[in-house]
Parts: sequence; structure tokens; C-alpha cells
Amino acid sequence: MTSSGEYTVSETARTAGISRQAYYKWLNRRLSLREQQEREVLEEIKRIEKRHQDSVGYDKMVRLLNKKGRLSYRVGIKRVSRIMKINGIRADYRQPKRTAREQNKPIKMKTY
Repeated sequence: MTSSGEYTVSETARTAGISRQAYYKWLNRRLSLREQQEREVLEEIKRIEKRHQDSVGYDKMVRLLNKKGRLSYRVGIKRVSRIMKINGIRADYRQPKRTAREQNKPIKMKTY
């Protein structure tokens, strides 16, 4: 440990059980095509979320992402839902406001 309280690369690598060479190789690696696409999809999801005020679920998100011109490739529902779940992106479905008269009435449960 250095005088400033930080760990050296050698100490960190030793603790992780890897060599310094492996650490630097990992640090300077190129992202795979899949990782690049994941980042691109995440950026586009965040853009759509901001535009739609956090009210888009994964189903509508897939349709918006696959619209012409958004991405150069198509994405599936599983991929989008996984990316949204990992990054904590959820649809915020707002309930309609109830009037004072409606607030006194009990809410009827819908049965199917």
C-alpha cells in the first residue's frame, strides 16, 4: 500500500490471483461486437426513456428500437428486457388521478 492509501497494481493483481500482464491485457482489450452493440442499445434505450418520460416498457421499447433508422440491426425482446433489468430501467406507469368523489368509493377489483 502506498503512502496515499492506494494499492499498487502488483498488490491488486496478487490479491485477485492474476498476473500483472493479464491485468494490463484486460485493461487494454478491445470490446467485442456484442459488447459494442450492448452499449449502443443501452444508449438508445436511455434516449427513448428520456423522451417518453420513463413510461416505456420492454415490449414497446423493442418496437421503438426496431423502427427504421434507430439501429442498424434488430434487437429481440429478451435482449432488451435483460439490458433494462441490469441497468434498473423500469416503466413508470402512472395511475390516473381520482376525483374527490371517486376517492370515497371503494375500488372495484376486476375479475377475468
